[in-house]
Amino acid sequence: MDVKENLAQNLIMFRKSVNLTQAELALKLNYSDKAVSKWERGESVPDLAVLKQIADFYGTTIDTLISEPKEAKPKHQRNLGKKRCIIALCSAGLVWLVATVFFTFASLIFPTITETWLAFIYAIPVTLIVLLVLTSVWGKTLFNSICTSLLVWTIILAVYLTLINTLINPPVALWMVFLIGIPLQILTILWFSYKKIK
Repeated sequence: MDVKENLAQNLIMFRKSVNLTQAELALKLNYSDKAVSKWERGESVPDLAVLKQIADFYGTTIDTLISEPKEAKPKHQRNLGKKRCIIALCSAGLVWLVATVFFTFASLIFPTITETWLAFIYAIPVTLIVLLVLTSVWGKTLFNSICTSLLVWTIILAVYLTLINTLINPPVALWMVFLIGIPLQILTILWFSYKKIK
């Protein structure tokens, strides 16, 4: 395989690893998408300055770009997991901040209501919904299935605790609301098994 072919394959691999189209990459490099297309087809080679710019963009070296293609992930891809983790933690933190603010002000404004602590119980399923949305966008199927399962059970728990603490005479069999979770859990497992098969 010659240098042009190596470069073409590496450019395609690196671009796809950061989920960019040729047009998006061209925009970032201040080049036309036609030029990027020609580079990726091996019809032309970018000049040395542009090659250096591309290598810096992907967090690699010119030598790597022109060498035999490897399945190594560029720095953008390696750091993606860390960035997503920080985004998820910040999003969850915002949910808990809102729950804390609600708890604090509700406790101050309505001191006779003792159930304000339920704000923290409801923060659990809300956190899971936020994480579920983020991981759905990021395509993390296993984490989605775990979040969905936890969401089902935490919503049931929140409803149970709300009823137990707000009803004057809660029924003894109120625990039976947890039975609703069993078919929902089975459906969740079946749904994610079906998605995995597809």
